[in-house]
Amino acid sequence: MTGAPQLSGTVGSMIALLDACLINGFGGGSVDSLVVNNNVVTCTRSAGHPYEIGSVCEMSGATVTGGGTVNGQFIVTTVTSTQWTYAVTGVSNQTATGSITHKAAALGWAKPFTGTNLAVYRSPNVAGTRCFLRVNDTDARDTRVVGYETMSDVNTGTGIFPTAVQQSGGLFWTKSNDANATTRQWIIVGDDRAFLIAISHGTNTAYNTSFFGDINSVKSPDPFACMIHGFQTTRTNTTLAGNGQGDLQQISPINAVPGLFLPRSSSGLGSASQARTSSLTMSIGASTVFSGVSTAGSVTFPNPADNGVYIAPMYVIDSPMLSYRGVLPGLYWCFQNIGDAIFAPREYLTSVTAYPGRTFRAINNNTGVAFVDITGPWR
Repeated sequence: MTGAPQLSGTVGSMIALLDACLINGFGGGSVDSLVVNNNVVTCTRSAGHPYEIGSVCEMSGATVTGGGTVNGQFIVTTVTSTQWTYAVTGVSNQTATGSITHKAAALGWAKPFTGTNLAVYRSPNVAGTRCFLRVNDTDARDTRVVGYETMSDVNTGTGIFPTAVQQSGGLFWTKSNDANATTRQWIIVGDDRAFLIAISHGTNTAYNTSFFGDINSVKSPDPFACMIHGFQTTRTNTTLAGNGQGDLQQISPINAVPGLFLPRSSSGLGSASQARTSSLTMSIGASTVFSGVSTAGSVTFPNPADNGVYIAPMYVIDSPMLSYRGVLPGLYWCFQNIGDAIFAPREYLTSVTAYPGRTFRAINNNTGVAFVDITGPWR
């Protein structure tokens, strides 16, 4: 993506990435022309652009006549190397005038506190928990992250999750297996209340996926339905094996995801509660046929009955009470035996029977594939 921020094993590169994706947007510049035809806007920029199908462009400075607008945020529908399109309503056919600019839209988060290679991010959406994410990016290889219920400055807050006893120094979001400027592949996808961050911190194309923000809780209201996920030790290997480390994609109905925490349990009492994720499961005898990991023993791919691909939500289980707390927004697990090679990273998946009208993209780890919903809304 042209103009995308670069993640590497260097101090500060994670905060630069989060600033671009959560706060500022990226890849911006002037637009050569903007033409409206039958409520489809075609933007041309000979210098290139940062968009893929399903990403969001933010347009400004365009003037059209006769009503309607082509400025604002829009989902990109088609792309070439020099053009992208999006849909509008109520705008007559014409060529827009003005000093038109564009950028890949940010998720619209706030950054209330900063320090030297320290940052605090927060959702502005008053419908959510508005918990705080503190990011410590002072190490070259590893970023340390922790959540707070409240904060008064970059170093001070209450309701920390995980607590210092549960994970001293915070969870790990590893940028790279090496402390150098070699860039690493990353994926961030989210809304104004939560985001997923997937990083291929080694030399392959498998990703480890983590999360911060509001889950879709079954309790209403649930002022503590915010979840943080990361690793409990640094990620030094290049194979990205997630077993025992808590990769958000490597879920199982019987194993806790150790790096997953909420501010409090569903009772609203006490301090940070460790959680786990699960997905569609079914046991026959002693064997788990539908499991949370796409490996041998899962449902056949493609499904013999209809040649289909099937995905299921990820459920958040509040430990130690084993209480069903809600659904992880946006991320779906394929419980079929597809391994990690059938779908390429970021490959599109459409026409999923259970989710009509939605488009998904693949996020691969070293054992299988999860799919993230890029159509939305997530809530």
